[in-house]
Amino acid sequence: MAQGLNSLTLRRLLFALGALIVAVNVLSAIWDLRNSRAVVERDALRNFSNLTSLLADQTARSLESIGILLHQAALDISRDGVGNPQLRARRLADRISGFPRIRALLVLDRNGHVVLSTDPGSVPGDDYSDRQYYRSHRDAILEGAFLSDPYIGRINYRWSFALSERLTDRDGAFAGVVAAVVDIEYVDRLFSTLDFGGSGFVTLLKRDGVLVTRVPKRDDLVGKRFDPASGILKRVAAGDRYSGWSPGAIDGKPSLVSVAPVPAWPLVIGVGSSEAVVLAPWVAESERVILRTLLTSIFMVALVLLAARELARRDRAEREAAAERECLQQRLRQSEKMEAIGRLAGGIAHDFNNILGGIIGYAEMLLEDMPQGTAQERHAHSLLVGARRARDLIEQILTYSRTHKVARRPVEMGRVVRETLEVMKGSMPPHVTLRGDLPTGPLVTVGNATQLHEVVMNLCTNAIQAMTSAGTLRVALEPIEIAKDLTLTHGVVAPGRYVKLTVSDTGAGMGEDTLARIFEPFFTTREVGGGTGLGLALVYRIVTDSGGAISVASKRGRGSTFEIYLPRVRDEEVVEPQADDKPQRGHGERILLVDDDVALLGMMSEMLERLGYEPEPFNDPRTAVAALQAQPEAYDLVLSDEAMPGLTGTALARAARDARRDLPVIIVTGRAEEVFTQAAREAGVREVLLKPLHMRDLAAALARQLPTGLVP
Repeated sequence: MAQGLNSLTLRRLLFALGALIVAVNVLSAIWDLRNSRAVVERDALRNFSNLTSLLADQTARSLESIGILLHQAALDISRDGVGNPQLRARRLADRISGFPRIRALLVLDRNGHVVLSTDPGSVPGDDYSDRQYYRSHRDAILEGAFLSDPYIGRINYRWSFALSERLTDRDGAFAGVVAAVVDIEYVDRLFSTLDFGGSGFVTLLKRDGVLVTRVPKRDDLVGKRFDPASGILKRVAAGDRYSGWSPGAIDGKPSLVSVAPVPAWPLVIGVGSSEAVVLAPWVAESERVILRTLLTSIFMVALVLLAARELARRDRAEREAAAERECLQQRLRQSEKMEAIGRLAGGIAHDFNNILGGIIGYAEMLLEDMPQGTAQERHAHSLLVGARRARDLIEQILTYSRTHKVARRPVEMGRVVRETLEVMKGSMPPHVTLRGDLPTGPLVTVGNATQLHEVVMNLCTNAIQAMTSAGTLRVALEPIEIAKDLTLTHGVVAPGRYVKLTVSDTGAGMGEDTLARIFEPFFTTREVGGGTGLGLALVYRIVTDSGGAISVASKRGRGSTFEIYLPRVRDEEVVEPQADDKPQRGHGERILLVDDDVALLGMMSEMLERLGYEPEPFNDPRTAVAALQAQPEAYDLVLSDEAMPGLTGTALARAARDARRDLPVIIVTGRAEEVFTQAAREAGVREVLLKPLHMRDLAAALARQLPTGLVP
């Protein structure tokens, strides 16, 4: 009987234990689901916030460049008058030739009639007095450029908006308006390069709620005013940002959004997605957690009847499996982030390389025309140096996103540090003192100059931001020899000769938890929108890829010190570029030139003419193929862009090979991955050149493919 009671008691205890375990399992699942939702929302919001900051900055820079051009035109016309309208129109057209986003420049008199226009479809004398930008300047004195509401153009019937400035006569009275008409389709193309998922969107509005554009495209909403009840626009108009859930202004459905003002312009940009898409990973995870909880609860009740020991063992196995799944999910999320950055970097690089191609090409031709030793020659050279640095930075973006590899060669580290510190001095706050300790002799390492510039720049920028009050930034460079393995906080230095870069500050310092994560991608201690968390991750990648290592020391309230060790090579291995070599020239060979970018096509045509060739330009690849098929013997070489609508450069090369097998074909592209290069070779391409092109590189490539037609 006692034994029976004991058995009953044991069963009751086992059932009670099973019920308790099931209850704990269910509560744990609920807790995990709540935490998982918070993590999904936070990650999505961080991505949206980073994209919003990037797009707001890009939009501000684009409008600023238009505003500078517009202000200069307004000053010239207010001071000198319109003069000869045809001559003035040609000058204005030349000014905007490098701005594909500007469709036309208009000059209106004080009555709102067109005086001149760079658009051939606009007729002088047309009445534009009903335009918002004209009435705004006529009725009030506005400071700077005025940004109008979207409107349908009278000539091309497409949505546009205008940036305008007031014209005055010599007495300062209102004399008219000069306006730059911006095609909204250009903004749509920029936004469309981003992948927001099935219901993701990006919206550009004026601060009074007028919709400028939205991607995915909604023409029926452009120009309408939205005033969400949540007051988001009021907060953003006051200079604040908004990040969180909000009822959709268009369909009223909840959406997760990040909204930020466009600096210096009455615009706001919002990036977001619907609740269903944002929470889709969480919903899938919830289904798995619920199913897992149900199955494990049943299984645990059955195991309790057999033995608590077996239950404990299986419970530990489940916890380990859950931890492993979480680790794999974190890796997957990180991979998705890097893939998104790679796509975004590729789209930005393509657009910037096209812009830089025109800048570099015209700068080289301008430099060639300027007499040596003149101020104009120095200015042209400085323009070319800046454009080349911009090109190198685009390569840096592609390198970080793992879509492009940069060349590494011997680099004099002292020169890199000096140039970077010169740049930093111009933007250094007054409360920070800079102390440099650099050697007089050369210290050479192997790497990429732009990447090493980025290392020094990121370390100095982080140090300055850590010093909110008076402090000292110290940058030192010295040679060092390591006799035996040296273990650092982030890497091991093998015996040998090294270049040691030290960057230290007297700022707030870091705790152990922060020190353990500073080189993680996307880790940042700043508020949302204050940083991307890529700077130190980029430093770590560049240093380790260069065969170096990093040591970091920091304490709260005592500042931080970063020590970078880079392998040192012999000084004589540095090869300076031979800038004085003259580009090889042609002898009238006929070049079939193809590029869908009209501005870039014009620059390339002029460059080929200067090199002694006879270009025949086409901005439509299909028209170019038709001309080639009609007269295959009329051309000596085909020079084509790769990314073109309707027909790629590789497809054009196949058509050229079919028309004439011995016709050389050169492809110009912004991203020459190994897979693409191999496909281009199979299509008959002789050579692949990277954008943006330099005149010397183009001349050398043509010389290699047309050796018999060249003369000194």
